[in-house]
Amino acid sequence: MSVTVNVRAKNLNRIVKRIREYSEAVSPQSPAMRRALTRAALLIVNQAKLNIRKKGLIDTGRLINSMRFEFYKPENTGMGVRIGSFGVPYAAVWEGLMGRSIRIRAHVRTIHMAFGKQIPARAVAIRAHERTIEPRPFLKPAYETHKYKITALIQEATRA
Repeated sequence: MSVTVNVRAKNLNRIVKRIREYSEAVSPQSPAMRRALTRAALLIVNQAKLNIRKKGLIDTGRLINSMRFEFYKPENTGMGVRIGSFGVPYAAVWEGLMGRSIRIRAHVRTIHMAFGKQIPARAVAIRAHERTIEPRPFLKPAYETHKYKITALIQEATRA
């Protein structure tokens, strides 16, 4: 069984052109959507950095300096954004995404103090061990702080 529909429309080319323009405007790859995703990602990254400072998670600055976002192409959609701390293994532990412990490899450490007193510099061999870290999330609270603004940015981009 087949169904045939005949449609007569004036200015059909103009209608088709408007449909194409609209579909390009709301495309995940449109410039408006890319701008919205960039602004949303920057909101989260900046808030996460603020959360890291507030929670006192700064020792070497490696975690806070590794915070960034990147665009990627998911399988079923046009564009996605990954936000996080790339290359810092303990970031996922602190966020609470992995187990609570990390494995520390054997290494040599130079010490300058022992029992609170200054001593001559000395190399000490540290055995491999595991360290338990309590979760101290910084990314999820950053998203929670700005989720309504992020939703508004993306809705605005689809209307552009």
